Amino acid sequence: MTAAMLIAGLSGCGTLQEITSSSRPLLGDTKADPSPAATVAAGATKKAERKSGPLDTGTVTHKLKQGGFTVQMTYWTSDNAKLYTADSVKTINVAAHIEDADSKHRMRVSTFQVTQDDGTERAVVTKDSGDFDVTPPYPYNTVVTLPPATAGATSLTLTIQIDLLVETSPKSGAYYRSTALDTLTLPLLKDGATG
Repeated sequence: MTAAMLIAGLSGCGTLQEITSSSRPLLGDTKADPSPAATVAAGATKKAERKSGPLDTGTVTHKLKQGGFTVQMTYWTSDNAKLYTADSVKTINVAAHIEDADSKHRMRVSTFQVTQDDGTERAVVTKDSGDFDVTPPYPYNTVVTLPPATAGATSLTLTIQIDLLVETSPKSGAYYRSTALDTLTLPLLKDGATG
């Protein structure tokens, strides 16, 4: 008898979908989300975009805390950094000066070094060794020309190292070493990417 009532109840319905209360589409529904292949094909026509970089506006400043003082690093270029590619020559100006320190303790740069890493090759591109006075308010200024990177590279990471000699007390002639490290990542155009 129960079976007869169930059959009688179902006979008035046209499809199984009519008797379900689910809002989810049934299997085989052609109105479901597009296939992953269609999504990939649509994305394949989109051009890759270059990530923004720190020199896109022409200049960037970093502050590196070194115990009781700060090294301020300013980088700038007259190049259009948005157009940098692996094989283009890149010229970057660098200025370092000391903040939060008095002018009584002498400070010197003994080494300034820039290492370029393109993900495949890593090389020192600039090394300046000497005895350069940076006691406030004197800055250390230089220009760094970066060689071409490995073909196909999408970015350059520059590691900037400044070794400082800081006088332990005024006119003592005795110094301690403080090394400041900074990084600058430059995105590169590749394979028709837009800037």
